[in-house]
Amino acid sequence: MQSKKEIDPKDLMAVERATTALIGTAISLIVLGFVIEKFELFLHVIASEIKDKPYEKIPQLTHIAFYNYFGIIIVSAGVVLALYTYRYYVSWIKHLENNEINTDKNIYFVLSVFVAIIGIVLILSMLIL
Repeated sequence: MQSKKEIDPKDLMAVERATTALIGTAISLIVLGFVIEKFELFLHVIASEIKDKPYEKIPQLTHIAFYNYFGIIIVSAGVVLALYTYRYYVSWIKHLENNEINTDKNIYFVLSVFVAIIGIVLILSMLIL
């Protein structure tokens, strides 16, 4: 069993930078989800302005619920990431105290795939919906 050691300030600052970046990503996801969800409100305003045309004639208005649920999913992912960030920070502090190096590659893979999926869904919604 390895004993705890004093953490090098450079290592601690690196972990804090990574943690801050994850928090920034979580905030960005929450804001993006909020904007997408509020796009539904914008579509309702447009629908009230165009009273003579039914929803079926305006393709974007037929999928209002899509933006609502998509926005909620993205906000939820941002909240989960924000909560995960604390676990990430605590585990890295333990690794540094025990003089271990153990990267958590899964979080970066999950974030990359999730952001790519958001992009693909938004592109498809612009082309199809």
